[in-house]
Amino acid sequence: MLDQTSATSHPGSSPRPQPSQGAQPSLTESADQAVQSVATLYQAVDSALQRQVQDNPYRTLAAAAAVGFVLGGGLRSPIGQLIVRLSVRSFGPPLVNAALHSVLERATSDGQTTG
Repeated sequence: MLDQTSATSHPGSSPRPQPSQGAQPSLTESADQAVQSVATLYQAVDSALQRQVQDNPYRTLAAAAAVGFVLGGGLRSPIGQLIVRLSVRSFGPPLVNAALHSVLERATSDGQTTG
């Protein structure tokens, strides 16, 4: 007869004995938990990236190009430094303004809901 407490909830996996109360989990169990956590994180990131690509394909393409430019050493070249300076001058103030506006909106909405 099989002991019901030794069966796992994963189909196709072999039954493993459960650790007793107060016992330290084994290295295998810790590794299994770590793998499951990484798999869950991967699935969450993958679904978020898929949503981002579907909702904003051009923004995603621009972000990928920017990361490739930086990783490729483009910031060291004079043209790369010029692009960065022009980008900061052009997009810096509107981005800071939008970020401050967002923070103020959150602060006022949090103050209204709690007060």
